[in-house]
Order: sequence, then structure tokens, then C-alpha cells
Amino acid sequence: MNTFMVIKSYGRKAAKANLLAQKRICELEDFISVTKAESDVCRVNESLGNEIVLHDETFFVLDFALKTADESSGVFNPLLYPVIREWGFTTGEYRVPAKPEIERLMGFTDYRKVKLNPEKKSVALEKNMMIDLGAVGKGYAGDCALQVLRQNGIKSAVLDLGGNVQVLGKKTDGSLWKIGVKSPWGEGTAAGLEVEDMAVISSGGYERFFEKDGKRYIHIFDGRTGFPAENELAAVTVVCKTGLLGDSLSTTLFVMGLEEACAFWRNRRDFDMILLTNDRRIFYTEPLSERISLLYPFEAVSVVE
Repeated sequence: MNTFMVIKSYGRKAAKANLLAQKRICELEDFISVTKAESDVCRVNESLGNEIVLHDETFFVLDFALKTADESSGVFNPLLYPVIREWGFTTGEYRVPAKPEIERLMGFTDYRKVKLNPEKKSVALEKNMMIDLGAVGKGYAGDCALQVLRQNGIKSAVLDLGGNVQVLGKKTDGSLWKIGVKSPWGEGTAAGLEVEDMAVISSGGYERFFEKDGKRYIHIFDGRTGFPAENELAAVTVVCKTGLLGDSLSTTLFVMGLEEACAFWRNRRDFDMILLTNDRRIFYTEPLSERISLLYPFEAVSVVE
């Protein structure tokens, strides 16, 4: 998962449950990692167009990612790996590829050409196509870890998987969990949320980026263009029932930008969101009004209805 993770559980079996949840996350990484040689994802990416049978969970996550790509008209795209690798975000050897290079590689990123076989739990890609489930992997791992905790009698827990926060139940004193939304403009917290049984998933360009000739290039890519997202948003936080959904939507909404993200929410309304803009404004969806506290001197505050 390439990040620090913290699991805090409360109950008589908490220590055992935490270890089992950790084991579960590591098991998932063995399936969906884009860098582990024997993972399902690596086997698919090295298949040269041949059909590959997947573990059930890898198939489930890939199917979900492809459906998200379709629902977002390609804004979210799990086939971008060849492009992201060219920019150096997988190796740390950052560079700005020439536009013809990007255009050539984008020819291998058409998610509609992926062939899934639900009966066999298999996938076939065209040659030179590659998948990357990193944009949804942590969210799904969080869901699975919480399931393990529930199965072991845990009723109160909080997970922080590299900024993906998921909570189980309420705190042991019966109060709601208080989750901070990090400020993208420096140290500190921009807002606080009170939640129970929720995922609070954030995306922003302030943590992973490189600069070239005075221009910043972030790690969140527009699946339609092959270039890092560039709009008025500084960070996006999604509040919803599952980490898998939150992970996919936080990336999608960030790439969409302010107006398209608000329109997307109005059309669905099965999640809530907080949008922070580069000019230090905040937009949050109306159902969050009773549970959000603003901790930063924003230039403007708007409620999305």
C-alpha cells in the first residue's frame, strides 16, 4: 500500500483483531499491488493480451474500478498506469513527457476495451495495456479490515490507512468520532467532522508532486488526457459508507473540478463531500451541516444543495 497505517480497536479481543486485520490488508496487497511480481495486477500487466484468471477480490475491485470509469466518462481511469509510469510517479524519476509521448500512451488506456469474464473471474487486456488499482486499493483494504474487526467482536475502531480514515461504530463513551480534514495550505486542520460507521477519504495535490521550470505537477491524473489534474481545487474529502466508494470518488471529484463535482453530487447524492479551493474557499454538501466544524479562516463558505 506504500503508506503508514494505524488501526485502533477497543474491546477484549482488540489486539488479536488488529493483527488479523493487518494480515488481511497484507493479503490484499499481494493480490492488487502494481509492483509485486506475483500479484494479480502484475500478472495481468505482463499477460501480452492473454486471458488471466484472478482472485475473486481482485476481480471485484477491477470490476468496480471499470464501472467507476464508465460512470465518470473516463475521468477516473484504472488503465492509466503506462502514462503515470512515464511521468515517474511509480519510480520517483520525475519528468514531463512530451505531448506526443502522452498521446501515444493514451492509445493504450481505453477502459472500454477491457474484457471481463464474470463466470471465470478472468480478464483480458489488449497488448501494451496495463491496469493500476492504486486509486481504490486502500479504500477496499479498509473495508475488508473493518469486516475482520466486526467478525472478531469489535464494535468500536478507527483506521487511518495513509489518510483514508474509516470508523467502526461510535467511540467507547458513546460519542461520535471526530475526524480532522487536513489543511492543504500548510500544517493544521481545515475542518472537523463528527461521524460513525463512515469512511472519510481525502485527495489533494499537496502531498505528492514535483516541480519543473516553476510549474507543479501532482500525482492525481485526468483519465481523459494523461496529464496531472489542474483546476481550482486544492483538496477533496468524501464522506460515505465504504472506503472503496470514497477512494474512487475522491479522485474522480478532484479531477472534475468544482462545478462538475457539484453537478455529479446533485445527480447521485449517495455520498457527501467537502471541496477546498486554491483560493481558500470551502464548499460542503448540505447533509454535512450538522456535523462539520470549520477550523480555518476561509475566504468564503458555501453549502452545496
